[in-house]
Amino acid sequence: MENLQVAWILVGGILLASQVCAEQLLAQPKVAPSRDAVVTQGTTLGQTQQFEQDGVRIEFSLRTIESQGKQEAQVGQTALAEFSLRDSRTGQPLFIGKPKAWMNARLSETVSTERSCTDKIRSLASGQLGSRPDVDLNSYTIATLNHDRTITFINPHVAFAPTKLEHIISLPGTGTDWLLTRDGRVLYVTLSDEDAVAVIDTTTHQLIQTISTGAGSRPTRVAFQPDGHAVWVGLDGMAQVAALDPETHSITKTLAVGEGPHTLVFSDESAYLAVTNGLANTVSVIDLRTATVIANIASDKTPVTLAYGSAAKRFYVGSLNGNAIGVIDPAAARVVATIPTQPGVVALRFEPTGRFAVFVNQLASTLSVVDTATNAVIGSTMVVKDPDQLTFTQRYAYVRGIESEKFSLIDLADLRRGKPAPVDIQAGQHAPSTAPDQLGIADMIVPAPEGNAVMVANAPDQTLYFYQEGMMAPMGTFSNYKRMPRGILILDRSLKEVSPGVYRAPVTFPKAGRYDVPLLIDRPRTMHCFQVSVQESVNGASTAPGTRPPIVRAQFGNAPIQARVPTAIGFLLIDPTTQQPIVGIRDVQVLLFEPPGTWQQRQHAREVEPGRYAITQSFPHPGEYRVMVQTASRHLRYTDGTAVMQQVVPATTPPNQQTRR
Repeated sequence: MENLQVAWILVGGILLASQVCAEQLLAQPKVAPSRDAVVTQGTTLGQTQQFEQDGVRIEFSLRTIESQGKQEAQVGQTALAEFSLRDSRTGQPLFIGKPKAWMNARLSETVSTERSCTDKIRSLASGQLGSRPDVDLNSYTIATLNHDRTITFINPHVAFAPTKLEHIISLPGTGTDWLLTRDGRVLYVTLSDEDAVAVIDTTTHQLIQTISTGAGSRPTRVAFQPDGHAVWVGLDGMAQVAALDPETHSITKTLAVGEGPHTLVFSDESAYLAVTNGLANTVSVIDLRTATVIANIASDKTPVTLAYGSAAKRFYVGSLNGNAIGVIDPAAARVVATIPTQPGVVALRFEPTGRFAVFVNQLASTLSVVDTATNAVIGSTMVVKDPDQLTFTQRYAYVRGIESEKFSLIDLADLRRGKPAPVDIQAGQHAPSTAPDQLGIADMIVPAPEGNAVMVANAPDQTLYFYQEGMMAPMGTFSNYKRMPRGILILDRSLKEVSPGVYRAPVTFPKAGRYDVPLLIDRPRTMHCFQVSVQESVNGASTAPGTRPPIVRAQFGNAPIQARVPTAIGFLLIDPTTQQPIVGIRDVQVLLFEPPGTWQQRQHAREVEPGRYAITQSFPHPGEYRVMVQTASRHLRYTDGTAVMQQVVPATTPPNQQTRR
């Protein structure tokens, strides 16, 4: 026992860095079922639009989540876009695959610059630079919680790599854990070092509120009540948990529990919340119907991980310094069974069926499987060294090890038979432990919306890896722009099939006006553009000055730009409301490339005069180049602006320069 206590002291910060979620969240990124997400009825904005071709009838409608008596969509308001595919003769649903759809503000109703529907669809489907829609109903965004008090938003679907960074949000503290509402609108981030919880609006990419949890409270883990009525936060600096109202983002209740650290898990019907109290060696059971603690149940030493089995209707508790997994019946508020283990259990989760509990032992570097029908371990195996996190897709289990640059991949069919057979897959150049200060509790492996892939965040590499199941190495990498990720999640707002032949997605419009809604079906090949109108927000949300990107004015001078000659390239960044130069921007980036993109460079610009930013650049040979500007802090992306086309002339024969916007 003395050796166990030494292990706890020496590696406690690492051993406690294990993330456990409720069973219903195990097979997906950590997201919460917001009240908006479960709404199926709403006010139809205008009439349902129809289009028929080759025996396919397409119906498109836009519904508000909260109508407030409005008959048109508003900027900043989330609505539900719905497409129904049916046989035009029988009216039966068609199973012809998910359509692709976009929403783009129209340039004009009359002028020649407004392209045909077919041209718009071909351009949008290409994914190329300059072909980004205002609302994309097909893609998702990667968010990373970073070491430098920022959150980055990365679009993995942009074809040209330097444009993938979409936004950066600065936090008032270092993020510890986070939670995304299921509609993707709100992100809660615990800031342990600031005793606060940050609330992020992901549609405007702004910090909208910071909730103080009290001096010395150290908010750590955060979980969303399945019925959407509360956000719960474990206060590791106190023997308490706090409930937040998801509408007002205010603390509505605090409950006394045991001394933390705390892990929070719900029963799937929102009847009970179980909370581990690591230093008190207890588990608190809270009746959510009365919001009261009904029991503090003694557990094995140092309970740190907890999960709910939907098949057994029981909580399963793993202990770092104990010798058993405890099985708790929440209705009876007592331990009803124990499962022998060895000390070192740091993560326990249920695979997607909810029957088999899977846990990892960090001291032994093993994974074990429990069949909750018998409450017995049916199989164990060695995995990557010092495992600390588990993630599931529908077919595989993923195990991260803090002392390995690989992850273990296990077929769930083998796991359910009690014969787990891991395969170790390379996931970076460095083990997580090489950046020990960045070892945290947020998930570092999350399922991708494709269903057969995951995203893996590697802090020492400052890189994200895309792994597709069946491969022996990652299929792609994404830079995290010199930031070390402490967590990763997916913001998926793409179309989902909600019933046979019916596809739905939440949409939030960035600006007012008339929008085309191009739709593409592969087979039979069908293209059509619907239209919707969007009003300015009545509550002021939207095209507000604070979120409008700056105006970029190129200042390249009058002299011809010669190949292989270093040349100053400058820009004025103008506030669109005040028309004054914007000073003090520190993240201005300049992208230079020669179409179709075989040569490209990116530089950070410096402020040389108030509001004027510049780089020094030489071009490799004569030709026509494109120059673009980005500043994530001011909501300007490369894809939002207009490329400056710059002619570069030979150094020995400088003809007239031709520069245009």
